[in-house]
Order: sequence, then C-alpha cells, then structure tokens
Amino acid sequence: MTKYTKNPFVISSLFLIFSVIFLFIFFNKTSRNSLIEQIQHRQQMAVRAGANSIESFLSLIGNNLVILSNNPNQENLDQFIKLWSKSDVTGIIVTDRQGVVIRISNTLGIKDLGSDISSRDYFDWSKTAKRGEYRVFPPVVSKIGASKGNYIFPVAVPLLDSNGKFNGSLVVSILLSDLANVYINNLKVLDSSRVYLTTNKGEIIYSDIQELTGKNIQNMFITDFLGKDKVIEVILEDLQKPDETKLKLAMPNFENNKLEPYLISSAPINVSDQLWKLVVVTPEKDLLMFTYKTFRTQVLGIFIIVVIFIVLTLRISRNTGYQEAVIDEHKVHKITS
Repeated sequence: MTKYTKNPFVISSLFLIFSVIFLFIFFNKTSRNSLIEQIQHRQQMAVRAGANSIESFLSLIGNNLVILSNNPNQENLDQFIKLWSKSDVTGIIVTDRQGVVIRISNTLGIKDLGSDISSRDYFDWSKTAKRGEYRVFPPVVSKIGASKGNYIFPVAVPLLDSNGKFNGSLVVSILLSDLANVYINNLKVLDSSRVYLTTNKGEIIYSDIQELTGKNIQNMFITDFLGKDKVIEVILEDLQKPDETKLKLAMPNFENNKLEPYLISSAPINVSDQLWKLVVVTPEKDLLMFTYKTFRTQVLGIFIIVVIFIVLTLRISRNTGYQEAVIDEHKVHKITS
C-alpha cells in the first residue's frame, strides 16, 4: 500500500468492519445462551406441571380407593368404574386372602372371576399393609379384565376385617399408555424431546422410547463413551433428590450414538411413600437449529455487505490516492492548471 492509499478513511472503515463483526458474533452468542435459558425454564415449568398433575391424579385414586375399601361390594365397584370411565382407570378387582379374584368390574364388562394374582407384588404388600394405606406400583402387564395384555399401574389397598386381620386386596388398574398420553407425552418442548418416568433408584417406569420402559438408567446406553460412568452417576444422584433439578449433560444420541449436549429437567412425584421423577430431555442442537439457520443467513448477509464495502473503500481509496499523486506531481514540476 502506498502513502497515497494510507487514508484515514480506509483505516476507519476497516475498524468499523471489524467492530461490526465482533459485536455481531458477541451478541449472537449472548442471544443463543439466552434462548437456551428461556427454553430450559419453559421445559422446567412443563415438567413441574406434569409431575403435579400425575401426583394429584394418583393421590385422588388412592384416597378414593381407601374410602371404597370400607364397603367394596359389586354395586360400589361398578359405580366406581362408572365415575372414572372417562379417565385412565380400566378396572377394579377384589381378592380373597389367597389372591383369587372374587369380584371384578371394568370398562368392557369382562368377568375374570377366579383369576389368581397372588404372585403380584401389590398383593404381597397388601398382606402387611395397615388400614387406610394405599400404594401405587410400577407398571406390570395385566393378566385380567379390560386391560389384559397391556401395561397398567396397579393401585392397591388392603382389605381388613373388624379385628384388623388381612381379608383380601382391593386393586384398581390404570392403563399406562392412557396416562402417558394425557400427562407425559405432551410435555415435550420439541418433537425430538424425550420423556421418562422413573423411580429414585433409576428404574424406568415409562419412556416414549418403548424399548427403555422397564430398564434401569444404568442399562439405557447401548454403547460405551468417554465419561459414561460419570454421566450415569450424575443422573442417579439427580433422581434421588426430592427437588426439581436442571442439568446439561453430553450423552449419546439414540439414533446415531453421537455424543451431544442435552438439556435435562426433572420434577418429583411423591406417590404414597415413594419418590418418582418425571424427566424431559431435549437435544440442545435441535433447540438451536432455528438460531443456527438464522445465524448462517445473517453471516452470509454480513459477509456480502463487508465485501462490497471493502471493494468500494479500496476503489475510493485508489481514486483518492491517484488524485493526490497527480497533485504532488504538479507541485514537483510546478505545473499549474
């Protein structure tokens, strides 16, 4: 560059260009961070509302079941199903001391009397439970009634005689798929978000990835990756906390197994004496996809403007330099116009 192109205008222009690029990149990064924070807050509010709804629903079912246990005759069982027929409740049974179904009512009117459910955990629990207690159990495949062959949440109440002696069990079945559709699946902030209902021990009660339902968090990753043990440790610790939590972890994508950052929000569900967690997981890259597209468009626009500006600046600078050179030559040779 000659002395004639060392124009303050050029220097000022270049400074302006670099300043604009720096400010653009800085504010774009700030806006992306702000977007992440806003979306995670929105996700947290959604998972909190979902957890509260599930907890209220299960508590309402349990308390109604306790009241019904005082007189679980067939008429009252039918009335119970009629009242809850528009919800996720599919059936209710009464067993004797041996776990044999002696009364039943369900949405399809199927009478599976004589079925044996004595091997179920909820029946074993009923044997030692106290009057007025109820318990919600993780999903099992139903053996009887309208829900036969499908996953259900059993809610059990013990039936005791006047002396407090175990006399049978009163159990209501809640269809897992219906409960998930009403309270869980609609919590996704994006189509690529994943939802989980887990116990505090890491058992996956429900996942929208069907093959994960019934597994433990420790077995959910099918491939090894750097930091796998630490990620599992952090997740398990998080599930044991009785509070809402927010995490950002790098985990494998379930479709291509590539490590990606995920935003994780969870909220507690206190079911009788158990702690469950409702969890929503969203890939950060999908969250920012729109921002990335906008960013690329803006970068291209800025680049074109900068190129045009530089070309015009150099052209103006060259003309200015040429004019200054002519003037200097005139002065040297004492040429006057």
